[in-house]
Amino acid sequence: MKTFPSKFSFAIFLLVFLLSFLITHQVWADLLDQGKSDSTIKMLVFPKSLRVVESHEFEEIDAAFYDPKQIRKTLLKLDPARVAPANTGEPIKGPVSRDSLKQLAQKYNEDIIFIFRRKLGNDKKSILHQGLLYLAKQKKVLALKEILSSSTGSFVEMDMAGLKALAQEARQVIHFHKFEKRQSAY
Repeated sequence: MKTFPSKFSFAIFLLVFLLSFLITHQVWADLLDQGKSDSTIKMLVFPKSLRVVESHEFEEIDAAFYDPKQIRKTLLKLDPARVAPANTGEPIKGPVSRDSLKQLAQKYNEDIIFIFRRKLGNDKKSILHQGLLYLAKQKKVLALKEILSSSTGSFVEMDMAGLKALAQEARQVIHFHKFEKRQSAY
């Protein structure tokens, strides 16, 4: 008689533990690592404002990546969305979640927030560039393809090439969702 309630309570405990793990894992999952876009995104009507924010995965910042001139020369100069104005924001630390994106949207009054991250490869000869676009008014995420830049050139050249490729990818994704009025053929 005593084994039935103990097995039943253990099963309930196990079920609650699994549910809490799944919910917590989904909440704390890093959106940059997932690489999935949201569905049902409405077409974008321009002009839009853009904010570029860098994400650092850990608390310490790699000194090789901390050069604001590189961001100005690539992401802001190329202006991925072809929108004005494009500004830089303060770097964020930790995983990029839906909650952190909502906080960024409250902090900055821009329509599109472009978040990117750079990771140094294990071989120290490659850089992985990740990015996503957060549409603040729609509360939707557009994921960008990961760019792996590796070459025999210097570290700065690899980083610049990766940032330019990421900016080009962002421009293509934004213009894919751009609303354009169709003109009548008559």
